[in-house]
Amino acid sequence: MARKEAPHSDFLKEVSLFDGLEDKALSQIFKLGKVATFKEGETIIKEGEPGGNLHIMITGRAEVGKTGKEPGSKKYLADLSRGSIFGEMSVFDDAPYSATVKAKEDCSIHVIKGEDFKKFLKKNPDIAYDVFCTLIKFVSSRLRRTNLAFTLLEFN
Repeated sequence: MARKEAPHSDFLKEVSLFDGLEDKALSQIFKLGKVATFKEGETIIKEGEPGGNLHIMITGRAEVGKTGKEPGSKKYLADLSRGSIFGEMSVFDDAPYSATVKAKEDCSIHVIKGEDFKKFLKKNPDIAYDVFCTLIKFVSSRLRRTNLAFTLLEFN
């Protein structure tokens, strides 16, 4: 018996931003974007460049870094792997990317133009509510970690 091929959108089930969304919604979200590939060592997004796109890691691994105080220095922030999202802040605040993401190995990334994502959410308020609740949890968690790190630096 032939095995049925899984739809390309299946990886979105592993993305916590889309927890609880139905297959139909995931398929619609997948169709909003395109898959881009990056070789090991390539820059996926660069700190300070115009942002606006939502990126979702399908395969591979990448590293998030930020420019340090000293010229040429970089500060490691996080590792990204399958299901990781990045660039999401710039989708909603229209600011440049706040960090650089480099491929640690060959990667495939689902890239959704921010304007397309926002239009989709506006047309689908129930989905938008779920996505925004999850996004607020992400941002809050990152802010809490940043505050903790800042506090630890301040008192050491």
